[in-house]
Amino acid sequence: MNADKSAPVEYKGMLEHVDQDLELDFIREFSTAGELLNLSVDNRRERIRVAIYTQKLPHMLFRDGPMTYAEAYAECFGRPLEMRRTVRHQPQPEATESPASEIVSAPEISLSRVGY
Repeated sequence: MNADKSAPVEYKGMLEHVDQDLELDFIREFSTAGELLNLSVDNRRERIRVAIYTQKLPHMLFRDGPMTYAEAYAECFGRPLEMRRTVRHQPQPEATESPASEIVSAPEISLSRVGY
């Protein structure tokens, strides 16, 4: 498969494109005892992302080529290196009033600790 072609991979109901040649280069670089090969695409991508950050490689050239590790990761997985595996959404309270007008009281147990 050419480096410029991506292989479609079924992923949790969504179709995602992963460049298998670049992914294999990442696996060769970061895998120990073939452990990355036994993981799902999502877990493998996350481990590669963490390895790039822990080894401080985002701005270094990937395999002495024209791309940095961050650019190669984005090319391979179709998402920027900064994007985590899952997005953690904070539940939004149903606001009927503006947050500035809300009064928040401390729990009684914390007030008893300071002598109130």
